[in-house]
Amino acid sequence: MSISVDSGLKKKIQIENRKNRRGIYYLWLFEKISFALVIAYAILFPIYCIVTGNLVSTNMRTGKLSYFLVASETSIYTSMGLTAVLLIYVLRMRLEHTFIGGRIDEMIEIVDDKLFYIFRIKYQTPADKRNIVVIDLNRINNLSYDDKLFEISIDGMMVEKIVNTSTDIHKINITEMVDSNIKINDYFTPSLYEVLKSKIN
Repeated sequence: MSISVDSGLKKKIQIENRKNRRGIYYLWLFEKISFALVIAYAILFPIYCIVTGNLVSTNMRTGKLSYFLVASETSIYTSMGLTAVLLIYVLRMRLEHTFIGGRIDEMIEIVDDKLFYIFRIKYQTPADKRNIVVIDLNRINNLSYDDKLFEISIDGMMVEKIVNTSTDIHKINITEMVDSNIKINDYFTPSLYEVLKSKIN
């Protein structure tokens, strides 16, 4: 049985997940407001200087107005502002990948009462590698679902490995299973949580 990612649902869940994690949501909001303020400054400050004559000088040789100081100050503070926004963005993305998940190229198969969860972690797992978690559906100790975060929590016997893309996942040695936990956001079709409930009940 194959279970695939619903891309549209995944995007919606990631947005809702961000809203429900207030720290990340406020950081995202602060990032957007900061970016808007920087752009507004870059546009409005030169206009203000031209209108008021602030930082506008006269070239002694040509007698023409010079806007060098206006351009310099605008460039410096705009660059500093954009750098700060970029740092906030990087921090937010790191937090989102930690708490919301940076898993891509996801695929789930259920074969012989074993769940094979294949994925890649963005910016971490090389393109020719895959993370794989194999879960024994007959040895799940606890299954729960967080409605706000759309998050499935699975406690039970499982093993995690990193393999080449060419590896036959069904031939992986799963004798090294340990009692562990994994959290998976349910943006799959059909619903992974509903499938798991039907399998273990």
